[in-house]
Amino acid sequence: MTSPLILAIDQGGQSSRVGVYSLQGELLHCFSASCATRHEMVGDVEYIEQNPVEILKGIQSCLDQVRVALGKDVARISAAGFSGQGSSLLCWNAKTGEALSPVLSWQDIRGQHYFKDISLTHEQAQSRTGLRVSPHYGASKMRWCLENNSQVKHAFDAGSLAIGPIVSYILWHLCGEFSVDPGHAQRTLLWNLHTKDWDENLLQLFKIPREILPKCKYHSSNFGSLLLGECKIPFRVSARDQGASLFARGLPDKNVGYINIGTGAFIQRVSERLSAPEGLLVSPLWISEQTAAQNDIELASPVCYANQFEPALYAWEATVNGAASAISFVEKEAGVAITPDVIQRVLELEPAHACYFLNAVGGLSAPYWRTDLESRFSENLSADEKILAWLESILFQIFVNLKLMEQLGPLQKLYVSGGISRADSICQRLADLSGVPVVRSENTEASLQGIAYMAAGLPSVWNQSVGGQIFQPKSNPRLLNRYSLWQNALNDWLSA
Repeated sequence: MTSPLILAIDQGGQSSRVGVYSLQGELLHCFSASCATRHEMVGDVEYIEQNPVEILKGIQSCLDQVRVALGKDVARISAAGFSGQGSSLLCWNAKTGEALSPVLSWQDIRGQHYFKDISLTHEQAQSRTGLRVSPHYGASKMRWCLENNSQVKHAFDAGSLAIGPIVSYILWHLCGEFSVDPGHAQRTLLWNLHTKDWDENLLQLFKIPREILPKCKYHSSNFGSLLLGECKIPFRVSARDQGASLFARGLPDKNVGYINIGTGAFIQRVSERLSAPEGLLVSPLWISEQTAAQNDIELASPVCYANQFEPALYAWEATVNGAASAISFVEKEAGVAITPDVIQRVLELEPAHACYFLNAVGGLSAPYWRTDLESRFSENLSADEKILAWLESILFQIFVNLKLMEQLGPLQKLYVSGGISRADSICQRLADLSGVPVVRSENTEASLQGIAYMAAGLPSVWNQSVGGQIFQPKSNPRLLNRYSLWQNALNDWLSA
């Protein structure tokens, strides 16, 4: 008997990718289509948008290439899944599918002024949604569209408006379904972490009518069928890209910290608990119809599924905003263009004097969440020392959040990925700080592979091997001294 295949779609900020996997986790085919992001200053607010038609056509083009590459083996595809940008959203006509707005990127904060009129504290938001109040999430952008986009207002008056995360627009066109998974729904700031549905109080606060929103489903649900050639492929799974990436190797390890250092640095650790230490976010990773039936037990009793034990899984999350996004700021301060060679050079420095950077580029995020601070360097630093201080500030903030996450138990290792992690000394310093081995992943398609694993039904035969280099922790008293100086300066900065 010919073995089944799995179709995976990953829609990211720069491109969309469609892959075909075996049940053992082997990538057999992968096709991609680029998608541009447009930046425009409107007054004092930057609009950051993408073209939804371009994104949809790109995915459809990749699907056509899959159909050609597989030929009659298209019939072997047993399931499909989708992962995508969590907080990007758009509006469209619910009857015709016509896009009525651009895709408003997760980076777009044009609705930030609405929070001045909304009585919602960070604590209230977090208790309901697992998130903090932020214009990066979808609620304020939805309200902006309802009040400022004439096509959207006309469609609402005509009873033909749909608003949702980009996954809902894609599923509408590919499968004829108007639905959303927990990961994408949560990033609207309107989804209740406990009821697993839209929160009526939050909908009223942001003036978002429930009827224009997609139906809330679970990560593992019936999302309709995708027609590929003459074959109907059941769409089984949908998840946010950061969450899906944790499943690339199979079920994520609860004793591991997962770190991606790109534009920002994202830190995740898997938990079965809905509550997290102050300063950390909680996001849904895996809620299936089976686990949802357990009726919100905080520590769910495991049920057997595809030869695995499957509790509902969540992620404790933290972010460091000023990673690669801080490069232009640091280049201006140092007067040096930051290249891989420059990074390699500055990481050879071992300054004995105070050398630190209080990094508030993009806001000082987890676990402090301050937007009222201005970044500053310690005094009398050379250009190279400023670049070193910036790099180590990322590691120091990651380490602070990792220590908070140890309330789940001691970490056994860290998996790290992303552009800045390409420097060996970054990984070694992270190992030295944390005291656990750091494994640098070579997998550039973690979200795609993770959603394939989920769509396959969490098979026990999935390839669990981990490629990449391992960095063992070493004694590094100078680094620990710089961390101590940074921590003391940070505490003074926060209390000033």
